[in-house]
Amino acid sequence: MSKKRKRISRRRLAGQRVLAHVPTFHLETGQHKPVTAARRYIAESGLHSPAILNVRRNEHTTDRFFWGEKGLFSAQYAEENHFLFPSLRLIVDAVGEALMFEGLELTADDWEEIEEYEYAFV
Repeated sequence: MSKKRKRISRRRLAGQRVLAHVPTFHLETGQHKPVTAARRYIAESGLHSPAILNVRRNEHTTDRFFWGEKGLFSAQYAEENHFLFPSLRLIVDAVGEALMFEGLELTADDWEEIEEYEYAFV
């Protein structure tokens, strides 16, 4: 019997498309925890937001973080709530909403939820 795959939300798919336009950096944890390694890398390299940090914990595990103007977040959170980050909104505006979300079929409910958080762009 085949395993049923979990459906990814349209909102998260939209966020993945937005984050595809963000520069990505790869690093090793060394002797630090993944989030500590990410914060140290940001401080040492003077990294500006937005950015994705892929932190390799070991040969099997990689943690993904999003460096935004509001701080360091998990990449999954940034995907699901991409509309809360002004720098990601600038990317959507530059590429164009119609082109960015083409084929996703975001429903009215999705747009209503996004517009509820419109204050985040101010």
